[in-house]
Amino acid sequence: MLIVIWLIYWGIQALILLVVVTSILSWIRPDPRNPVVKILNAVVDPLLHPIRTLLPATGGMDFSPMIAILILWFLQKLLTGGIAH
Repeated sequence: MLIVIWLIYWGIQALILLVVVTSILSWIRPDPRNPVVKILNAVVDPLLHPIRTLLPATGGMDFSPMIAILILWFLQKLLTGGIAH
């Protein structure tokens, strides 16, 4: 059971890292046909899309990565029992 929790924890950590990398790449606008960019978008977009539909328009600023990271961090803390009662 501990191994499963460990794998989920590090899977969430990897997702957080991918969200950060995708956000940074969005500032430099790489070629969307690049295979690495395609893979990153295929992994991260399903996570960010529902958040984007819930957030109001903010004049060009996309806060969905920050919200996604907070949600993922919260899930990690729940998984490891790090949330105070």
